[in-house]
Amino acid sequence: MKRLSLIGSWKRLGVQLGLLAGIGFAFVGGTEPPRLEAAPKNCTGEEMCSFKKPLFGIILDYSTSMNTVFDKMDPDPLTNTRWAGAKKAIKAAIASDNGYLAENMILGLIRFGHDPTPGVAGTLIPKDSSGITDGQKLDVPWYDEAAPDKAYGHCTNGDAINAALDAMPAPIDGNLIGIGTWTKGALDFAKAYIAKTKADHPEDKGERLAVLMVVTDGEWTGPKGDTKLSPASEDPSLTAADLQTNQQIPTYVVAIGEAEGKAFADKLAVAGGTNAAINAVDNAALVAALKMVIAEIQKNVVAPVCVPGLPRIMVLLDASSSMLNVANKHAGQGVGGWEEARQALAGDMGSIFDVDVNNKGPVEDQVHLGLAVFGFNAPAEEKLVVQYGPCRKDNFAWALDPATSCGVGCNDPYGAPPIKWTFIDGSLVDPPGFDEKTVSHMPKCDAAANLPGGCVGSGTYVHLGLNLVQANIATYKNECKVKDYLYPCSDATEYINIVVTDGDYNSTDAQVQAPLQAMFNAGITSYVIGFGDLVNVPASLVKLNNMAKWGSGNVNMAYKAAEQADLELALKNIIEKLSFDPCCKFNDCSFNPEPNTLEPDPVPPVEPETSTSSGEPETSGTTDGTTDPIDTSTTGGTTVTTVDPPETTTDPGTTTNEPVTTTDAPPTTSATATEPTTTVDPTVTGGNITATAGDSETGETETDAASGTDGVGDDEGCGCTVEDSAQGSTRGLLGTLLSFGLAGFIRRRRRA
Repeated sequence: MKRLSLIGSWKRLGVQLGLLAGIGFAFVGGTEPPRLEAAPKNCTGEEMCSFKKPLFGIILDYSTSMNTVFDKMDPDPLTNTRWAGAKKAIKAAIASDNGYLAENMILGLIRFGHDPTPGVAGTLIPKDSSGITDGQKLDVPWYDEAAPDKAYGHCTNGDAINAALDAMPAPIDGNLIGIGTWTKGALDFAKAYIAKTKADHPEDKGERLAVLMVVTDGEWTGPKGDTKLSPASEDPSLTAADLQTNQQIPTYVVAIGEAEGKAFADKLAVAGGTNAAINAVDNAALVAALKMVIAEIQKNVVAPVCVPGLPRIMVLLDASSSMLNVANKHAGQGVGGWEEARQALAGDMGSIFDVDVNNKGPVEDQVHLGLAVFGFNAPAEEKLVVQYGPCRKDNFAWALDPATSCGVGCNDPYGAPPIKWTFIDGSLVDPPGFDEKTVSHMPKCDAAANLPGGCVGSGTYVHLGLNLVQANIATYKNECKVKDYLYPCSDATEYINIVVTDGDYNSTDAQVQAPLQAMFNAGITSYVIGFGDLVNVPASLVKLNNMAKWGSGNVNMAYKAAEQADLELALKNIIEKLSFDPCCKFNDCSFNPEPNTLEPDPVPPVEPETSTSSGEPETSGTTDGTTDPIDTSTTGGTTVTTVDPPETTTDPGTTTNEPVTTTDAPPTTSATATEPTTTVDPTVTGGNITATAGDSETGETETDAASGTDGVGDDEGCGCTVEDSAQGSTRGLLGTLLSFGLAGFIRRRRRA
């Protein structure tokens, strides 16, 4: 999968494969657990995290049936067995996504076989050289029992699991008999180890979550490994049900070989609260099955404790008509305030999404960004373009692209006014086929006799945009605290606003002051960036600085940005002031631009490279290259005079008298986009799991010229089907796979 920018040249980013984690346990008795290695230099200690890293354990079947040929398509006898495939899949998953698992969870590994002499401590399996004792073997513990502080293996256990797997021989050197499958013994061991972990770490206060995953290839046996002597009391689902019911510890099941598609595997998963087993028929399917488990764990275990610590940032963009003009004329492609703001917010280089935070990657992986706009007051033009969420760069770029809204009645989005825009919801039409409601927007570009060649029609009623942002935060807080919300929040979640405006506004000071101060009093800071030539006009500077003070408790001054480079620098400076959870790298937007995608997003036609306005980046007299607030800096560069449209309106609480120019709005039109079934690659079949993704989307486009209709559709959905070859229903965690759009299964459609 490639991350595709919608501005200028495409930004090609690498595809990352795999996602899996190991799980492990320490030995309760018998062989002394191995000592944990020192943490790598780039590991972030948990004391800096906003959450306690969950424990994640893999219970790995080490029966001799794991030596059976697994993938007949693999000609290498050293890699085509079930055991070799399991090792390969686990290692690939740990290495994926820049070590996501090791950074976000505490990993461990235990293998299981059987106990030749139940009730006698220290019993080894004949001919087994791997050290399984009393039916289990701890290979990688969650924590160092010998350390005074019982230190957890933060970030180190991924390497430890890889090393353990590398050193581990095939069960009894490849024999097909000799080690049984006492699954309940392994789960009982895990239960005891979880209890010991809690007792050894009272500082966790019961807040650290745990997750188990069983990878097995055969039906469970009794302690001695004989299926003919397996009483019902040895059913592992009994222990899984106890863990889920009494401790909310889920057990995931990955079934291969004889376990694939069998009722006992599903029974174990259901008892563990995970719906059904994930079946794998070959090496590729096993890797994919592990990805599915990780996706589910991300959603149900990591997200609730991690994602609330990610800041929510709403960008409120000035959508007055003056943003479209240069020297009182409609600007061409790549120049003018609107084009430069769009590049700074979502361009190929230097955008707000690309700011690196604490050497942990781009900001879009670590915050949830949203976008809103404001313009005229009657009819109202304030609009929520896209709600808070990860990986919103493509959504920003598409929504603010003049070509996107150049529909009925528009021949050239950069031509002479009047231009009639057609606003559409990118979740209802394909392309772009976004999963989240994303509504395009442009300032009005009507014609006026007093501004020949320039765009008029949209004013600068910033208070209406602020009121919208304030109300949206209240609504969002209520929604994101609901159980199973895709990206949950908490009372501690941080909210920030960044207001980008050209310096003046039609609102009254009182109207602007009220929402800014109200939000700050509620713990929400608003940063202000003055953008354009008006930042050097004294009256505008006063307004901008007042806005910044009202939004920060009289602490901050506004930033000023005369051109795109200044705006990019101001955005970077603001982002770097914020607090980020260094532990919670929940997304990789280069790998998966829309993490909850239900179907691949198409690629738009290639656009020509655009140029930007001239001028040197503003350094504002600083020695470190940062952008100074307005009260301490001056800006050079070409001064351009822009004029907001003369209009006459009546706004509740104030009256602003300006000449008005209007044009007739074109009639509302509709468009329907239908797409064939998407390609599923690789094909996933495992037991009853068969994935087929398709979509058929209908989107309604609405025009918005002088009439002010916002074009926001009510329907955000898309039609997707997932068929079960045996039951006609989604099986196991396939729904989770589709909801996360994992690249290993679903190939994004490429744009022609």
